[in-house]
Amino acid sequence: MLQSYFPIYKISVDLQGLRRTAEVYKNTHREVHNSDAKSFQVLLKEIERECLALGLTPPNEMAKRLIDKAPPETYSVMFVDLDHLDGSLRTALEKEAVFRIPPERKGFFERGKLFGPKVTNAFPSCGRDIRKAGSCYALGQEDACVHHLMLVLERGLNALAVEVGVPYQRTNWQNIIDQIANKLKSVPRGKDRDFYLEVNAQFGFLKDAYRNHSEHVRDEHYDMPKALSILNHVRSFMQELVKGGLTE
Repeated sequence: MLQSYFPIYKISVDLQGLRRTAEVYKNTHREVHNSDAKSFQVLLKEIERECLALGLTPPNEMAKRLIDKAPPETYSVMFVDLDHLDGSLRTALEKEAVFRIPPERKGFFERGKLFGPKVTNAFPSCGRDIRKAGSCYALGQEDACVHHLMLVLERGLNALAVEVGVPYQRTNWQNIIDQIANKLKSVPRGKDRDFYLEVNAQFGFLKDAYRNHSEHVRDEHYDMPKALSILNHVRSFMQELVKGGLTE
């Protein structure tokens, strides 16, 4: 699972600030001020917690040892502790691969209810793919984003097929769409029939416009604007399915 490294980098900045303070007084044998002593203990607990969550074992263990021993009485001792801790944390972070998410895409990352609570409740099996689609978009993985969106749409097509009594066994989308269209010919005209016809036609459009390109080897690739457009389109479409009463 992708983890957020923002807390540990913020803590690293705080560590640097306290380390600089200790460095100023390290040769004076000056006693640690109460506020700096408190900041030191808070910092150690934060490093222990966040490093444990991220699997950064060496700085986590070092922070635990410093918590267990007597607090430093002078800035000279505090500087040594902070300097060693800073080195351990830097070494651990240098071994990690960290991705930056631009501010405008941060809201898409790891959002299980990106399509809204109604879609989440009506199509619970889509939760993982909706979350992955948003995260892939946030990380700049356009093709992967569209792939997950097509898996979401497939569950919507499945729901429509079940609703009108068409067997759905992971067969070709076009076969399902054609069977649904034939089935609806014998359904009396009315609000439901009109909705199903419109939805089925949309599935045909989505298949030709997006799915065929994402599921087969082709020379063209999706770019970020196109991926966002597809994401918004699929989100709106799934919301319309739920509004029309379709569920898993």
